[in-house]
Amino acid sequence: MNQAKNRSDFETLSRIISLGAVAGLRAMLAPALFSRAASSYRKADFGDSLLASAYVPAVFATLTVGELVGDKLPGTPNRTELLGLAARVVSGAVVGGSISAGYRKSVPAGIALGALAAVAAAYAGQNIRRVVSNQSGIPSPLLGAVEDLIAVGIGTAALRDGE
Repeated sequence: MNQAKNRSDFETLSRIISLGAVAGLRAMLAPALFSRAASSYRKADFGDSLLASAYVPAVFATLTVGELVGDKLPGTPNRTELLGLAARVVSGAVVGGSISAGYRKSVPAGIALGALAAVAAAYAGQNIRRVVSNQSGIPSPLLGAVEDLIAVGIGTAALRDGE
């Protein structure tokens, strides 16, 4: 029996919100983690997803490395500027819709929830990083590296089976 049919609404929502939040922090990381899971150990749930295609995980992994490096460079625009925020919204929406489809839940609801979680996390992450940097004197790039680790941890935990 396909595991996807047995997923609870809570598990589905928590995964969508978590990966949507990851997309808000690092736009390419959420689809990178999801595509890796979909193409390997979670094939039963997400095997039909376009993100499960053979080369997609490698493409998103490459884009993620570029984003992780670019985030630390001076002159990188804020994640809440139009282009950066749009990328995060699309990323959260794609991952949210893909999770919903894999679990046979409402895809439009998954798209909306993933996008909203991405927007919320983008603003929260940016503001928290600015405040911590200003109050502690810790350089923003160092805080960005910590934020990278947090995003990877959230995304990895969200895709782990609770069984």
